[in-house]
Amino acid sequence: SNVTVSVFILDRNDNSPQILSPSQEAKGSALFEMVPRSAEAGYLVTKVVAVDADSGHNAWLSYHIIQATEPGFFTVGSHTGEIRTGRVFVEKDAAKQKLVILVKDNGQPSLSATVTLNLVFAENFQEALPEMKSQSSSSDYQSDLQFYLVL
Repeated sequence: SNVTVSVFILDRNDNSPQILSPSQEAKGSALFEMVPRSAEAGYLVTKVVAVDADSGHNAWLSYHIIQATEPGFFTVGSHTGEIRTGRVFVEKDAAKQKLVILVKDNGQPSLSATVTLNLVFAENFQEALPEMKSQSSSSDYQSDLQFYLVL
């Protein structure tokens, strides 16, 4: 006698993206990156590098800015993770900028990870040092980020 056995293999999205670079401190934020005040629009500031242990479509990653000190000042390549200046630095801009980058995969449901980037506009390290020392603690920071649970 013959028996037919059907095996269905489902590719579950069971791994969230892991951020490799920039390296993160224990609190989930990266160390400071220095950006020249003279940087033109489109200047490559840094690159967020992440991997996903899933395979196929579930491992496709996209990068998004979800919080910024000054929205529109920076752009992120949705598939490359490259952080670039969106315009030139002007004197009224804050020298210290904070970006929160969301990396999400293409699975259903989508899984994600975030990294906080601390950027300082300065021409040299001596100019940037006071800005880095005056970093506010996370308890003083009020987030405008809102989370919604959609069922």
